[in-house]
Amino acid sequence: MRTSFEYRSYVVSFDGAAYRADSSDGEPFTIRSRNVLRVTRAIDTLWNALEGKIPAPAWLHSPSDLIDVDAASEAMVVVDRPAISVVPSFPIAPVAAALQAVA
Repeated sequence: MRTSFEYRSYVVSFDGAAYRADSSDGEPFTIRSRNVLRVTRAIDTLWNALEGKIPAPAWLHSPSDLIDVDAASEAMVVVDRPAISVVPSFPIAPVAAALQAVA
């Protein structure tokens, strides 16, 4: 089953290997990534650059109709949560020094 959603005039779908965003107005421009968050951030970056809010990223000037933001040098970094350790760790309270016997 192939599902898709529209985000800022792009139709984002999963093609089995990666997420792709195709322009909904017929423009021959596609943004592709294995991470859906990276695709939506690339769309945000595209619109912000077109509105003059930020400088255009290098990948926007590519002559290709397909932009792979995973391979782009200025691709947005997706920060994931650190992996949860499989082995639990517990804090250890300080151990008091052994009491010396008074003779």
